[in-house]
Amino acid sequence: MIAEPDVEIHIPPKPEYVALVRHVIGATARMGGLSPDAVENAKLAASEACTNAVVVTARAESEDPVDVTAGVEGDRIHLRVADRGRHTEQSEIVKEVEPTSLDFTFERGLSLPLIQGLVDDVDVAERDGGGSMVTMTIVDGSPGR
Repeated sequence: MIAEPDVEIHIPPKPEYVALVRHVIGATARMGGLSPDAVENAKLAASEACTNAVVVTARAESEDPVDVTAGVEGDRIHLRVADRGRHTEQSEIVKEVEPTSLDFTFERGLSLPLIQGLVDDVDVAERDGGGSMVTMTIVDGSPGR
């Protein structure tokens, strides 16, 4: 993550705020000069990570905000989504499941593989004080950059 993010947002753990994050991340990526493909990938990756953060925070019956930061540095955008929810073990987060399964959720395999397909680097880590932090980097691979 860059030293000084361009944007820092703290949203309530409510689904209606995920769209706000998506728009702010898109604007940040566009203003940073990234290609339309990189902008869309950043919006979708942030949206998926935020949706999971909102779900696990709400499930924990917590009112703690979901914290989102983003910053453009040259040809890349760095994103971080942090929550205070309760997650399953890391091995459960990365396990493969069938798309038709009732277990097809972020913690059981939906969003993390999608995020991995959109970004160049992703790390899911425990957050000090509880919760988790998803850190992502997208490198703009557009021609001419």
